Amino acid sequence: METFHNKKDLLIELVRTNFKLRYNNSVLGFLWVLIKPLMTFLVLYFVFSNFKGGWVENYQIYLLLGIIMYYFVNDGIVYGMKGLLQTAHIVLKVNFPREIALASAQIMATINFVVNLFILGLFVLFNPIDPTLVSVLYFISINLILFLCIYAISFFTSIILVKLRDLEHVMGLVMQLLFYATPIFYPAEALPELMRKLVFLNPLTILIQASRDALIYGEISYIKGVILITGLTCLLLLFGSIYFRKNVKQIAEKF
Repeated sequence: METFHNKKDLLIELVRTNFKLRYNNSVLGFLWVLIKPLMTFLVLYFVFSNFKGGWVENYQIYLLLGIIMYYFVNDGIVYGMKGLLQTAHIVLKVNFPREIALASAQIMATINFVVNLFILGLFVLFNPIDPTLVSVLYFISINLILFLCIYAISFFTSIILVKLRDLEHVMGLVMQLLFYATPIFYPAEALPELMRKLVFLNPLTILIQASRDALIYGEISYIKGVILITGLTCLLLLFGSIYFRKNVKQIAEKF
């Protein structure tokens, strides 16, 4: 029990440290968490609500939710990838499970996500949605799966980044491509059949579409896809954890 409390206290302290480091000497500070998705939303909404926004009912919420979930993934990937490097001063001095450093990074991304959901709530005041208790729970489950998937990916990327710093630039490009390869500002149904099939090979497409259906329309959709992604996430967590523990002790000299 004492070990559990020690890990919990360390996790909380790492989250606080990450928060201070990220927003220290920033004029707008934590407001950047809100500005980034909101500015993206305003630009895309201004363009596509007049162009093809009529394709989608309740396009404001549809678009904003897609952007918020994308930034959740983006922040989680970036923070998790840098999780070891940014806590190197602690990792090298204190003996603790290094997975906690990655967990603290994911919690930072989750805090950003939850804050942005409150902004979504303000939009809902002017654009009513129809979720049910079951669909809200489904929405929460989907994003828990997304959290675990990003966490699993960070097992690999946090180690690789220490060895290969170019990964940061590569991942930036990958995330930019992911934004356009996911139906965030356009509906998947509007794509030609072949492109639509390709887009749905992207797991993030399924999770975002299922989240929209659940939160906006109160529908439980893409169940088979979500179950498949859950299974793949579990495998990724297993192999990622093995890879991380095998390599994390060998990279101290590379910090």
